[in-house]
Amino acid sequence: MVYPVDNENKLTDAKGNVLPDAILVSRGTTAREFAYEIHSDLGDSFIHAIDARSNRRIGENYKLKNGDIIKIVAAKG
Repeated sequence: MVYPVDNENKLTDAKGNVLPDAILVSRGTTAREFAYEIHSDLGDSFIHAIDARSNRRIGENYKLKNGDIIKIVAAKG
């Protein structure tokens, strides 16, 4: 279970809802693969992700763990 957020500081989506979504992913899913789970455009324009708990930038090959709260940073296009 991984939680995508738009605001990694408040743990909210774009509408201000706290942790509104939970996505089941297979063990070993990478940050970029997770971006594709959310939307193909996010996967295509993926730059990096942010681990909301540690506020650390993570790369596309980072393997997500159960309970991760992740913000996907993508190029605007």
